[in-house]
Order: sequence, then C-alpha cells, then structure tokens
Amino acid sequence: MKGTAITTVGLIGPGHIAYEELGLASLSLASGCTDVLSFLKLGDLFTSAMTGNTALFAIAVGRGQMLVASRCLTALLGFMLGAALATVIYAPGRAEQNARRRLRHLLSLETVFLGGCAALWSVSRDPVQGSALYAVILLSAVSMGIQGVVGRLINVSGISTIVFTSVLISIAMSLTRALARPASASASWAGVRAHLGTFAAYGCGAALAGILVSRYFGGLLWVPMAAVLLALGCSELAGHLERRAK
Repeated sequence: MKGTAITTVGLIGPGHIAYEELGLASLSLASGCTDVLSFLKLGDLFTSAMTGNTALFAIAVGRGQMLVASRCLTALLGFMLGAALATVIYAPGRAEQNARRRLRHLLSLETVFLGGCAALWSVSRDPVQGSALYAVILLSAVSMGIQGVVGRLINVSGISTIVFTSVLISIAMSLTRALARPASASASWAGVRAHLGTFAAYGCGAALAGILVSRYFGGLLWVPMAAVLLALGCSELAGHLERRAK
C-alpha cells in the first residue's frame, strides 16, 4: 500500500487475485469471530477492533473501572506488539522474491498465537479469570496485530480485514462514483466487490460467534485459527499460480 511504513511487493496478479480476495475474506471472518468472542467472554473488550477497544478503555477509565480498563489496555498493547513483530519479520528492503515466503511466515505465526489462545482458553474455567484471562487477551490481540500487517501486505485495493470504517467509506465512494459516472461504473463495481466481500465475511464471523457461543463454545474457539489456515492455503495457491505465470 502506498505511503505505509512497510514495503508492499507485487503479490497480486490477474491469475490469482481471486485467491487473495478469498484469503482476505477468511481473515475478516476470523477477526469478526474474535471480536464477538472477546466482547462476550473476556469482559467488554475487542482484540481486533482497536477503535472500539480504545473507546471502551476510555469509558472504563472515566467510570473508574480499572480492572476493565486494564483488560482493554492489555488488548491495545498486545495488538501493537503483534504489529511490531510482524513488521520485524517482514522487514523492508529484503529481496522481493522472498515476499511470499515471509507472508507465509506471518500467517503461520498468527496461526500459532490463535492456536495457543484457543488451547489456553479451552483448558481454563468459564469464565476465564486471573492471569489466564490476561494471557488469552494478549495472545488473541497479538494475533490480530499480525493480521493487520498481513492485510496491508496482501494489499488488494487497500482492503482491510480488521478496520471496517474505512471499508464502508470506500464502498460509499465507489458506489457514488458508479452512479455519478456510468461510463466508468465497471471499474467502480470491481472495487466494491472486494470490499463488500471482506465486510460481509466479518459480519458472518461475528454472527457465527453470536449464534454458537452459548452451545458450541469449545468448538467456536478454534474457528479463527481455522479461518487463518484457510487464508494461508489461499496464499499458497496464489503463489503457485504466480510461479506458473513466470
């Protein structure tokens, strides 16, 4: 993405952009599921949506609810730690041919953190308390911080998998341009499609978590990790097509 601190390399091509978009949608589903799980089960916080989490932190501080504030702060710090860790792994200035491999490393690392989060959460009592609670929050937030960097690196039309305010702005702008200038509508609709896909996937992940959290909580914990594994598979397929095209 132009203007970011991280060098985005040429991962996208005509033959495999569909796999990249599917991977981004899968990551969006993971973040939607994670946000609902964390809000309902970890004490009114988000581990993916940091805008909302910052608001919840401010509300907790204003009300003098320092325990709630400490949980939100843990999520904020964990998210930043994950983004920093991903930035170090995907350091700018390295050879472009290693881009796909480093993206694989980031997705694999996110899978490890999500797996550790799900495993620890599974063996903890419900509701999770004490040091285990903060460890679960930290592991989940670190994984989402990594995912935020991954979304920037895949860089399909500037699509995000964790921040959807900007996505809604992009959708509104593209739709308005398509209606105002019918001659260029095809290009505008193409941009809307990918944004709508990730937004819908986030909503599906959130709805899935809301529906299953009471009856199938144990299995639901592993859904974010499974979604990231699917994104990793999509990235590998896109890489295979990329190599064949050369």
